[in-house]
Amino acid sequence: MTVNVMNAFVGRPPIEGGVFYAGPAGAALPTDATTLPGAEFEDHGAVGPDGINVTQNRSTSDERMFGGGVFVDLQTEFDETVEVVLMEDDNDAVLKSSFGDANVVKTAATDSSGTTRTIYHTDEQLPIRSFVIRTASGDKKKTYVIERGRVSTVVTTPDAHGASTKRTLTIKTFKPLNTALKGGHIVEYRNDGAVLASGG
Repeated sequence: MTVNVMNAFVGRPPIEGGVFYAGPAGAALPTDATTLPGAEFEDHGAVGPDGINVTQNRSTSDERMFGGGVFVDLQTEFDETVEVVLMEDDNDAVLKSSFGDANVVKTAATDSSGTTRTIYHTDEQLPIRSFVIRTASGDKKKTYVIERGRVSTVVTTPDAHGASTKRTLTIKTFKPLNTALKGGHIVEYRNDGAVLASGG
């Protein structure tokens, strides 16, 4: 077996732009690994040290024939989720993704008060939105785009003196409406950064 360490990808934040973005469903998405998302998307700031965890789940069931042998295996379930730890507890984008836009009310600072936020913890289901996730490994770039996803769970660490408060978001993804995405719940773009040397 030939081993090529140049095929490794060791993820880290890109030099330009952020890692995790959310925007309204239907907003224009990047179509390559190097383009930043548009102004409709909000950067969620620092991401936890475990980076981005993309999990694809498939379930199958065997259909058996006379005699007990397997005739065909049927795929009965498919889903894909993304998990990310967001570290900036006072980041407005983080709060809106965790509680819903309408449930985060911000008032700018005045000469008698600092910036205030009121956050309503309601039982409303969070909306379907679009997401963009960007990582890099040296010159390599990788971008995940999710046309339709929903934050399904939010786990918040304690407000404690030993560590900063963090929020772990799990995003459930859905089949896209845009046929150009070929049914990809998540579409992954890569660019290895190895441009060809010009002749001459």
